[in-house]
Amino acid sequence: MLLTGMLAGLITLTGLAGDVMSHHTKPIPLHRQQIDQTMVKISEFNAMGDFESLTIPLKRAGKLILVEAIIDSIPGNLIFDTGAMGLVLNSIYFRKSQQSGGKVSGGITGKLNSLSKTKVKNMQISDLYYENLITDITDLGHIENARQVKVLGFFGLSLLADFEVVIDLNNNVLELHRTDWSGKRTSQPELTAVFDLTLPVTSVSEVLFVEARIGTKKLTFCLDTGAESNVLSSDLSGKILNTVTVLRRSKLRGTGTQSAEAIYGVMNDFSIDDHKIPGMQTIITNLTAMKTAYNMYMDGMLGCDFFEQGVFYINLKRNKIGICLNKNQKK
Repeated sequence: MLLTGMLAGLITLTGLAGDVMSHHTKPIPLHRQQIDQTMVKISEFNAMGDFESLTIPLKRAGKLILVEAIIDSIPGNLIFDTGAMGLVLNSIYFRKSQQSGGKVSGGITGKLNSLSKTKVKNMQISDLYYENLITDITDLGHIENARQVKVLGFFGLSLLADFEVVIDLNNNVLELHRTDWSGKRTSQPELTAVFDLTLPVTSVSEVLFVEARIGTKKLTFCLDTGAESNVLSSDLSGKILNTVTVLRRSKLRGTGTQSAEAIYGVMNDFSIDDHKIPGMQTIITNLTAMKTAYNMYMDGMLGCDFFEQGVFYINLKRNKIGICLNKNQKK
C-alpha cells in the first residue's frame, strides 16, 4: 500500500490498491467467500528472459524493499510491493507519454486522485524483462523526498505470476523460479525445503490474503511487502486493539493530498497457523478505503516486519505460501 507517515520522524509505508468500487459494493469477508481457485486470473504481464531461475539483489531504504530497474533507458529503483495490483510508475519520469482516461484508486488515507495511463517500450530487472507495457502513473515524489532514493515506481506479484517467488529479506535477495501451469518448477526437482508453516492464500488480482489470529479471534490480512509496518483496522473490537502496546499517535499521508489519523504500537498476541510472533510493529488506522478498493474484507495488512520473520515461498498457481522461520522464531 502506498502511504507515508510521520512517526518519530518519518515512517513510510508503500502500496496502492486497484480501482475503487462503487460505494454500494460491500467487501466480502474471506471466510464467507466461495472462490473457484481455477478461475484465478493469469497475469497480463509477459515475463521474458533466458533463465529458469534467477536471484535478484534487494536494496533497502528504511524498510522499503527495492530492486534496480531500467525502464525506457531510465535507471532507478522499483518498490517491490505484494499489496499492489500490477505496475504503477512515477509521473516525474514518465509524464511525457501520459495519456488521459485513467482510473481512480483507493488508499489508506481515502480516495485518491485519478491515475493516468502510459505505455513503456521495455522494462528490465536484472535478466528479467518486459516489453510494451501499459501501466498507471502517479506522482511518487514524496516517497523519493522521504527516503532520498530514486523511485521509478512499484510493482506487485502480477508481474511475477509465472514464477515461484522466494523472498529472503535477511539476505536481501529475491529468487524467481519459473513454473509450469501446475506451479511446479520447470528446471529443478520439486522443492525439498521443510517449511515451518504452510498456509493457503486467497489471490485477488495476484494480491494475497491470509488468515491469522490476534488472541483467539480469526482475522484476514493482506500480505504487503510494501508496508514498512503491519497495519490493523481501527474498527476492530476493543478486546483485539487492547492487545497492542501503544507508543504514539501520528498522521499518515498517502499518494494523494489527504491524511489520516493513526496509532503506532506493538502487537503482543499475534499468531499465524498457531505459531505466535510477538513484538511486531503495527499501525492502527481506518482501512475502509482499502477494503473498498480491493472489494475484499480485511482486518489488516502484514508488512515488512512480518516478512523479516523468515524466508517466504510464494506460489500463486498453487495458492499457497511456505515459510521457513528464522531460528529465533522457531518453536
